[in-house]
Amino acid sequence: MSVPKNPGLAEEGEEEEEEEESYGTAESMDPELYRATIEGDILEFIKAMEHGTLDRQYHSSAGCVHLGPQKNTVLHIATSCGHYEIVKLLCKDLPFYVAEKNSKGDTPLHIAARAGDLLFVTLLTSCDLREGVLELENEEGNTALHEALGHRHEKVARILIDRNPNTSYSVNKEGKSVLYLAAEAGFVDLVKLLLDYPVGNCSVEGRFRNKSAVHAALLGKNKNVLRILWEKDQSSFHLRCDEVGRNSLHFSASIGFLEGVNFLLSKFCAAAYQRDKRGLFPIHTASSKGHVDIIQGMLQHCPDSRELLTLQGQNVFHVAAKSGNDKAVSSMLKMPELEKLLNEKDDDGNTPLHVATICGHPRIVSALTLDERVDLELGNNDGFTALDIAEEYMEIRASFQKRLTWMALRVAGAPRSPHTDFSKTDKTSSAGQNSELENYKDKVNVVLLVATLVAAVTFTAGFTVPGGYNNSNPDLGMATMLAKVKFQEFVICDTVAMYSSIIVTVTLIWAQLGDTSSMHVALKLAVPLLAIALAMMSIAFMAGVYLVVSELNNWLGNVILVMGSNVLIVLAALFMPLCFLGSSNCRIFRRLSCFPFLLLLYAFGSNTERDENED
Repeated sequence: MSVPKNPGLAEEGEEEEEEEESYGTAESMDPELYRATIEGDILEFIKAMEHGTLDRQYHSSAGCVHLGPQKNTVLHIATSCGHYEIVKLLCKDLPFYVAEKNSKGDTPLHIAARAGDLLFVTLLTSCDLREGVLELENEEGNTALHEALGHRHEKVARILIDRNPNTSYSVNKEGKSVLYLAAEAGFVDLVKLLLDYPVGNCSVEGRFRNKSAVHAALLGKNKNVLRILWEKDQSSFHLRCDEVGRNSLHFSASIGFLEGVNFLLSKFCAAAYQRDKRGLFPIHTASSKGHVDIIQGMLQHCPDSRELLTLQGQNVFHVAAKSGNDKAVSSMLKMPELEKLLNEKDDDGNTPLHVATICGHPRIVSALTLDERVDLELGNNDGFTALDIAEEYMEIRASFQKRLTWMALRVAGAPRSPHTDFSKTDKTSSAGQNSELENYKDKVNVVLLVATLVAAVTFTAGFTVPGGYNNSNPDLGMATMLAKVKFQEFVICDTVAMYSSIIVTVTLIWAQLGDTSSMHVALKLAVPLLAIALAMMSIAFMAGVYLVVSELNNWLGNVILVMGSNVLIVLAALFMPLCFLGSSNCRIFRRLSCFPFLLLLYAFGSNTERDENED
């Protein structure tokens, strides 16, 4: 029995041999041949090709085909670089190169068709091709004709079709046939040609499994292609366009193709009464996307389509309110044929106003509440009005969109249900009470912190007045600018701000010792006082800075006054809804809050949750 002298080294050597066996090697091309092909030097190319047939070092496994690292032949490289003389020479002497594929499955014909080069495509298709070259597919399942149509090269596609009109092409891995690609590109003449030849046809199973040419024509928004498809194959219009089960009218309404919608309604009106898998009719799809012109077109062709409901019993107004498109809702409110739908209820008893409130779309809620035809007092199956629902969201940590929605209802004077308080009392649990208490405590703490900071700042400003103090008799220790009007304004505003913030602080300290009702009352008092404190502090700052700079630089003082005035207007706009909107049922206060609220709505009321309702 023999033992290796160094078993450790032997084992390591065996492992290295095993590892070496797993290594791979890439194909390589003769450097001179590769360089000549890239540069397009025909003489050097011929010389390198002749040299390559004698030198077997750079031969590929095929023996006579020179391959690069990505399995590109010299014909691939010459075609991609646009060297006509080399391509012409190879097509004449070595036509089998045309059928060779690289690592991506592309033949030289794929490359030329993708680039849209008429000269090279004509040259490659004119050589002695073996049967089936035009049908060769790359890794994506595309033939050369797929590539030409996909990259919008109509003339190249025409050459490939004329080369063998009887060729039958399959669909690519995306499920797109050559007819689909031609329709999507809007090539009217090619669509006619493909429908007349087998090249544009698929098997019956394929027509239902793969993407429809009608879908492509709609996607390309080409009415002429639609007309040709209708004349040649009306059955294709009955196919569903996607996995959601939308028909051609659904899809056309979704992308806002008005001409396509009108064409389909004139030829295939039954499509308006077909649901998709989500239970939506085409008019609901148009409503969710905000295409009001399409809704009007559908109502003209099919007036009773306004009565169509989703599986949840919702009409077009419900769907529009849910989608969050406020411009569409505003336009639909002006359509008299939709007037009777404004107060209709869905299966849960929710009107469009309820739905907009639930989804938190303040602009839509504002548009609906400003319309006198909308009944603000209607309740759903649970007896809740729109305001009840908004306030239910306000009891928890509501988003800013929900808060604006609540404000829109309060500005409009939307009522509560008479049974709201009773039902809420019955349903309130200890866990709910604790959650509400914590919510109020957080609010109190925030306001208390701000009030404390204001009190500290204004207290400090009261002893560091603008201009300082006199250091000599007879006015020793007196403010140097005491006689100035702006200084007096500074002192008064600073004093009001400090005392207001102190009152807020003490009020909220007492509130923390009580229950939620006491906190609620305390906040009603504290928020307006805090608004006054902030406004007075802003005026004091403006007066103080103006006092210091105006004597030497008048224009700078005026700039400070303008900036300060604008800040005060913004503060009023932000605080007035908070101070008066929820604290009083008085109509005058609500009217005062209306304009600041509209400013808030314009600035911050854009819908940030539209993506939740996308198809």
